[in-house]
Amino acid sequence: MKQKGKIWADATGRDVATYAINPVLRIEEKHSHRIASAALRVEKALKNLNDVMLEGYTEVYEAKVKDAEIKNNKKPTQGMTINSFDETIEIKITKPNSMYFDNDYTEMVKNKFDEYFASLNAANDTAVFLKEIVGDLLMTSGGRLDSSKVLKLRKYRERIAKNKKIKNAKLFIAAVDLFDKAIRTKKGNTGIYVSVAENVGDKRRKVALKIQDI
Repeated sequence: MKQKGKIWADATGRDVATYAINPVLRIEEKHSHRIASAALRVEKALKNLNDVMLEGYTEVYEAKVKDAEIKNNKKPTQGMTINSFDETIEIKITKPNSMYFDNDYTEMVKNKFDEYFASLNAANDTAVFLKEIVGDLLMTSGGRLDSSKVLKLRKYRERIAKNKKIKNAKLFIAAVDLFDKAIRTKKGNTGIYVSVAENVGDKRRKVALKIQDI
């Protein structure tokens, strides 16, 4: 808790007048909160970066696998480089964590979606359309959950929660929330290295993602 006023509380809960506190400790109090606040913002940004990276990696990897199957080429390795079309961005991902879904929870997710669609008017064209969209999004042709599409579907959760016009939205939200329990991660030695250039043809520079890089 950030200290205010002329009386501060120490770690034991004891009140201490600021005039009796060592000036060094008062300076530490000010900067500890500033540094911790900045660190928490960075932590949140890194989590978002990891989520975006995982979504992008999964979709690109699955596209590469399909492309390799069509061309009868060797299956791509888990580490990969992702480039922008104009080559101003290069992203290297090494040995990422792999995501998979717990089978028991996967079945619960399917059942919850079935419950949601059963609550709608089966003859309603919109309901039929939504059911087909969700089915196409969630499942691959092999009958597995498409992890990249699941991550995309989860992004719509808040929009659906705020839209009061959507009938039985709670059932839909409950189904999406089950994905958080269904997701399992097999640890890898993930590394992400991002290089960018301002303009086409310029030399790319490494984006600082570690203190040591700054």
